[in-house]
Amino acid sequence: MNRSNFNELGCFITIYFGQDYDLIDDSDEIEPKIDAFLRNEHPASWQGLAADIDLFLSESSDPERTFKAYFQDEFDPHLWGTTAVDFLHRVRTNLRKALAEQSDQLS
Repeated sequence: MNRSNFNELGCFITIYFGQDYDLIDDSDEIEPKIDAFLRNEHPASWQGLAADIDLFLSESSDPERTFKAYFQDEFDPHLWGTTAVDFLHRVRTNLRKALAEQSDQLS
């Protein structure tokens, strides 16, 4: 497994949870950053991020360790009161909801 296989996930973490996360939202909460991503990015990026999360979780035999190895310089979910797996599931759930709402609006 190679970090470059998860470009959308890497960009999401760097932009919305990296060292300048407070430029997106100055709270220490996860939800406002996910909401900002959904407001600011095209639905194609939502789909790409969802696909990256699904691939990451299915390909990694130890998602916590792999997440730390790939993203420790950008984001430590434990400092935000969660685990990597719970964080990824939370993001994925919000993406599913947004994609379903978008699909409903298009029908």
